Amino acid sequence: MKKFILSVLFLTFLSAVFAQVSVDPTDVFYQEAQGWELKGYVSSLPLIRPYPNKLIKEILEKVIDCGNRQDSEIALYEYERIFGKKLNLYVNGSGQYKNSSTLKDENGHEKSSKNFKRINGEGGVAGEFSLHPLVSLGYDLAIFLETDKFEKTSPYYVNKPEDSVFDPAKIGPVNEYLDWNMNISAGTTATYFTCGLNKTGYGPFHNDGLALNDTGYHSANIIFNVSREMWSYASTYQILGAKANNPDAFESVLSDGKYLAFHVIKYNFNKKLSVSYYENIIFGPRPNLAYLFPVPYMPVQNIGGASDNLQMGLMLEVKPVKGVVWATDIFVDDLSVNNVFKLNFDSKNRCAGQTGLIITPENNSCTYMALNYQLVIPYVYTHWEYKEGTNNIITGDSPNYQNYTNAGVNIGSTLDPNSDKVSFAATFQPKPNIKVDFFTNFIRHANSAEAFGIDDRGEYVLADKNQYISDGSASMHQMISNTNGNAGKHVNQAWDCLGFMTSDHKMGILQSGLKGQFDFPRTKYGQLSLFAGYTFEFVHNDGVRSSIYEGGNLNWTEKASDDGTYKIYILDKGLPGEKEFDGGSTKDSWKMICRSEEVQAEAKRQKQEWVNQLTDKVNNYFTVGFRYVY
Repeated sequence: MKKFILSVLFLTFLSAVFAQVSVDPTDVFYQEAQGWELKGYVSSLPLIRPYPNKLIKEILEKVIDCGNRQDSEIALYEYERIFGKKLNLYVNGSGQYKNSSTLKDENGHEKSSKNFKRINGEGGVAGEFSLHPLVSLGYDLAIFLETDKFEKTSPYYVNKPEDSVFDPAKIGPVNEYLDWNMNISAGTTATYFTCGLNKTGYGPFHNDGLALNDTGYHSANIIFNVSREMWSYASTYQILGAKANNPDAFESVLSDGKYLAFHVIKYNFNKKLSVSYYENIIFGPRPNLAYLFPVPYMPVQNIGGASDNLQMGLMLEVKPVKGVVWATDIFVDDLSVNNVFKLNFDSKNRCAGQTGLIITPENNSCTYMALNYQLVIPYVYTHWEYKEGTNNIITGDSPNYQNYTNAGVNIGSTLDPNSDKVSFAATFQPKPNIKVDFFTNFIRHANSAEAFGIDDRGEYVLADKNQYISDGSASMHQMISNTNGNAGKHVNQAWDCLGFMTSDHKMGILQSGLKGQFDFPRTKYGQLSLFAGYTFEFVHNDGVRSSIYEGGNLNWTEKASDDGTYKIYILDKGLPGEKEFDGGSTKDSWKMICRSEEVQAEAKRQKQEWVNQLTDKVNNYFTVGFRYVY
């Protein structure tokens, strides 16, 4: 309660020009700016979002002066929204309702439906203003309240819009969070530094990128940008939050000391063709300032032993006609070069890809259309993390400083590894104050743990309770512990094959939704906006994203042999007598246990339980809300 009172008092005494555009890359302005670039009104937009408010103002002024009638009207409307008044406080609220109906259970029997409700609201102040001709400040400081978790009433693979996940204050049945973002920029509109706390995004696929997704969780970051007619360069250095190796079992574990560095260079061959090369690297628990330098990350990480998690990407953009771009993004996590040259693609090739068209028609009520395909190969974004001080032991409660998540939220694609998606989106804006968004997605996902061989299944079943996670997410490791060596062991299914969609049970999701917003005319008393949305979702094999194998159900011990060379493993199922495994090397003895009838029977039982809980569902999501700005 003390935190709540202090926050209200602080917000009451703040004043600024309203807008959160320079701290929020998901704001509609960035989609509009992309369209204006494709139409030729503006050029050389920065490669990393968000932009400084000085550049935002310059873009809007250019479109107001040079755009066609429709774009000029929208730009003028946006200019007034962002820079129109000197004091703006805001409050918004919404209610979500979800009806979830199970079509059948494992026996084909129909089940009753369930309903979920959630109310949330936010109040605060957001602003943009100049401190100097070369220095600007942007912020959005708010208090966010919700009655239940976002995931309860949200469709699959959607990130929470608010940066409020941890450390709530309880006010009766309501959780109260601080939802704060703020940054300061210095430089010209073409060359500048920005540092602060906010979300970041990269690439033409807004809110859906492979490397930096605009909808991800915010970070403390520094952004550097240089924009020129023929080339551009941008970089960001971010401080992230590290969740546990097994975040489901150790939800409360959140540690600092996780970092991301990203940089990209783009070359424009002409007005129709451009190519970008980017690198990003995840590391911790110690910072490495060398990643601030504009040099390739691979040799930098080799200085310290190549122990950081490095990815590389290539972006190709073709603009065949005015208002249209065809973009292709190839994101490489790991590549078996020798096998690729041999045309053997069933190997450890960890890549993600995205290709699609973005169309921004002129003088049309449909102002934006996008159609794209996205692919995430198994184990992309994942990375193992050994217990501190070891390079062979993995525990579930150790912070993971290497996987591609920030505080447990995917930094890149919202999809899990071993997934693909076809999506279409369109925006209709017949008037500047009327906006309708339509989208539809078809998503497939397979849990890679289902394709484990007998050795991998045995390892997971014999592990300690909560040591590993087997839900097919970015938290599922490519490595496992190895108490009999100096380094961890590979998960065979992850290390030796591609494994894309090889699991027997695949989840399929069909989503289709509509959202509309209407802004009432501005008056001296402020402006009221109303919005409503509906999403239909059909889920085949709901439950695929849950863990399959769990350790801790079988008790076993190990004993050293008399000569100290071999070990004897004893399997104890809690039944009279014990089964003894002996002979051969330690490695062979362990394989005997993993492949034993008892262990494989337990693995089969756990998998069957997982299969039995799979079901088909139909979900209907309804949202209504308002926003008032004074």
